[in-house]
Amino acid sequence: MWRPLSIGALFAGVWLTVLIAAPDDTTTVNGLIDLVRSSMAQKKSDKALARSVHKLTLSRRLDLRTMEELESEGAGPETLGALEFLYEKFASRPASTDTPPFKMPARPSVDQQRSIFHEIDLNAIHYTRSLPNFICTEVVHRYRYVEPRRTLPTRGMTRGPIRGQIDDDLSGAGSWTPFDVLTVKLSYFENREKYELTLVNGRQTRATYESTGGAISEGDFGSVMLEIFSPDSGTKFQWDHWTHLRKRLTRVYSYYTAKERSHYRIGVGEHPGDRNIVIAGRRGFVYADAATSMVMRITGEAESIPVDFPVLAQSSILDYDYGDVGGKQFLLPLRVQNQMKTARIYFKNVAEFKEYRKFTGESSISFDSPDSAPREKPQP
Repeated sequence: MWRPLSIGALFAGVWLTVLIAAPDDTTTVNGLIDLVRSSMAQKKSDKALARSVHKLTLSRRLDLRTMEELESEGAGPETLGALEFLYEKFASRPASTDTPPFKMPARPSVDQQRSIFHEIDLNAIHYTRSLPNFICTEVVHRYRYVEPRRTLPTRGMTRGPIRGQIDDDLSGAGSWTPFDVLTVKLSYFENREKYELTLVNGRQTRATYESTGGAISEGDFGSVMLEIFSPDSGTKFQWDHWTHLRKRLTRVYSYYTAKERSHYRIGVGEHPGDRNIVIAGRRGFVYADAATSMVMRITGEAESIPVDFPVLAQSSILDYDYGDVGGKQFLLPLRVQNQMKTARIYFKNVAEFKEYRKFTGESSISFDSPDSAPREKPQP
């Protein structure tokens, strides 16, 4: 590394020349794609590739479509984690001017878009009716980032070039710090969910899920989908693009639910009876399998959050996939990532759902908590 020397004007021209000739150590999005593809072709280990990706400095922001395609081409979980790190770190940079070289079908006609969406809409509305009663294990990795004291951030998020969530305002966490790991027994019975905390950092606990502090989320089993597709929500949908999601050809539609007709709730408070809850609008994308017209991913970000509410921004990515329950295949939540921002603290929860099993006659469940009374419509 060159350092300025006080040797007078004699070296000023040389120093200027060195600065101009210094190589640019940034990488384009297409350069990143080439690196990942060539490394996979060379059978480079997932961990080694992740280390290489993590060190990159992008000249432009990375979009989620690129991450989806690289995942479908075989990028492993550690590489995807490194890509997510780049996505968050450089979210404020300009959009890439080069279209990623991914082969896609032609854009469907307006009539085709409407016909296909009608099938997606029907499947989404009837999704919760197709679910069996079951029990599963939810493992939640929670992270925090405390922002140094400075000028308060602006409210809301700036939409990205292709997606629209978790961008500069919410990704500002330069380095997430692991907070804790929650293991939850999740029971789903007659379209209602019950969360029972069993372990905190691998140790048994008698604490309740709601009393753990930090950020928690509920309603991933159909409530989010029903809220978006419910006719009385007035959600507006529009064709966006093709992509591949976990190697499946996928149709992507954008959606927007205005706050005036939304039922999307954000709550603050450790106990159900003390929660401060507001209604927010919602914007994002729904991903539907081209072969089955089933929704496989929902992304979203809250909009029009009241200015006096502690939460400044909130976003989520919810993935579904097929799993076995009692010897039959059902479309079930696979993974959900939630992010939330207050004035100085960023929260991120990454939850995985596993060990699905049928709810049997020997199982018992009680919905005695104050917030579990029957509702006209499931709420997130």
